[in-house]
Amino acid sequence: MGRVLTQLRVMSMPAGSRYVPLKDITVGGIMMLKNARPTEDEEIIEHVAAGGPKPDEEAEPEPPEPFEYTED
Repeated sequence: MGRVLTQLRVMSMPAGSRYVPLKDITVGGIMMLKNARPTEDEEIIEHVAAGGPKPDEEAEPEPPEPFEYTED
């Protein structure tokens, strides 16, 4: 835990950042940011491919054979 507290003391947001924290970032925990310039177009920093199987990697299984259920 000591290492985290040491890192929190030196954390800072870049000057002129589009996003500003809602609380002091040296407190730690979940960081929620507010868009300081909401009229500007959003910018996507990096496009990331969605996870999961690709369509050609995993074929859908065949449906089961028809059957009749009887209760004994």
